[in-house]
Amino acid sequence: NKGCIATDTVRVTVQDLRCGQENIFIPSAFTPNGDGKNDIWKIRTNVSTSFSVKIYNRWGEMVFESNDIEQGWDGNFHGKKSESGSYAYYLTVNCENQEQYFSKGNITLIR
Repeated sequence: NKGCIATDTVRVTVQDLRCGQENIFIPSAFTPNGDGKNDIWKIRTNVSTSFSVKIYNRWGEMVFESNDIEQGWDGNFHGKKSESGSYAYYLTVNCENQEQYFSKGNITLIR
């Protein structure tokens, strides 16, 4: 480059990763039938530093619990397939910006 000078421009876009529903995907239903499509109910987010989820059946019995964002519910409880129907979830997500997001609702298991 014997004396040649070059210039360039770099554009940096900063996204505000807010601790809210817009950055936390909570599936409303899943179909654990072994076809490889939608077999696992799993939270997806890019703002979490840690989280906790609990799922209960209609009798108030906890059928799933996890603190691992990579682990989802496969629709089984004590090694047996859970019935089709509605299940309640309670979710707490601790976000990178020190905020906390809480959600509760229902998910549908479809066989």
